[in-house]
Amino acid sequence: MKLITNLAIAFCLLSASAIAQDSGAPPAIYKPGGEIDAELDRAAANSASAGGWSVTIAPGITVRRRGSSVQQYAVLHPFSIEIYRILEGSGTLVTGGLLVPPLAESASPNIIRTLNGVKGGLSREVKAGDILVLQPGTPHWFSNIDGGSITYMESRVQITSHPIQYQQE
Repeated sequence: MKLITNLAIAFCLLSASAIAQDSGAPPAIYKPGGEIDAELDRAAANSASAGGWSVTIAPGITVRRRGSSVQQYAVLHPFSIEIYRILEGSGTLVTGGLLVPPLAESASPNIIRTLNGVKGGLSREVKAGDILVLQPGTPHWFSNIDGGSITYMESRVQITSHPIQYQQE
């Protein structure tokens, strides 16, 4: 009887495992580094963008490259938290402070931006390996990019339906 019970338990565990594995979800989303680099290179060759060039890995997850040869937007995202992981290059990232008016047009209510930088804020040198977490409504801006470019993984997740703006004078 004990053998039958143990076999029944084993069968149930195997069945549950098979059901969990057959959920239809992919085991992982994968994009090789060479493919990401090639897509970023093609995008950069086709345009000069103040917002940089990006490759979407999954919803809310991108790899973005910004070039030093174009003026950088200072931005804030009133609905989303952003996490950066610097992959290549280095530069100066300013966080906090105030976006300097006038504001530029934006196709998204979650991107408020200006080409005039940030007044005040905290300047810090960032380089490959660094991680930054930007709370909703935090102005941020690459005031300087060393060399030709900086590349970082960006995760932007909307966490509120009410806009948050930390801009203060």
